[in-house]
Amino acid sequence: MLIGELSTTKKLNEINYEMWDRKIQYLLNDKDLLEHMRVAKLLPSNKDRDGKPIDTTTVQYQESTMAYQDWSNRDHKACFTMLYCMHDDLIGEFEACLTAKDMWDKPRVRFG
Repeated sequence: MLIGELSTTKKLNEINYEMWDRKIQYLLNDKDLLEHMRVAKLLPSNKDRDGKPIDTTTVQYQESTMAYQDWSNRDHKACFTMLYCMHDDLIGEFEACLTAKDMWDKPRVRFG
C-alpha cells in the first residue's frame, strides 16, 4: 500500500472509517509504528511517589528519558501519517490529540 493512495483517494471521511482503519494499520505496521496505536508512554517523572525530587543524573533516568524521546519522535511520525491520510476538514479535529493512541481512538469513537 502506498501512502499516496491513502492520502489522495482513500483519506478518512465520515463514511469510510472501517476501510481507512484497516489500511492505516497496514501502513503504520509497514513503517514499524503500529505499537503507537496501542500504547501511550509518559515522560519519566523527576519526582518519586511521595513527590520528592529524584536524581535525574543517573544512567537509568537518562536512558529512560532517551527512550521516551525516541518513542515520542516515532509517535509524532505516526500522528503525522494519520493526519496526512485524513480529509482536510477532519484534520483540525484530530491534530490536537497528544499521542498517536489518542488520535487513533478518537475517530473510532466518532465513526466506528
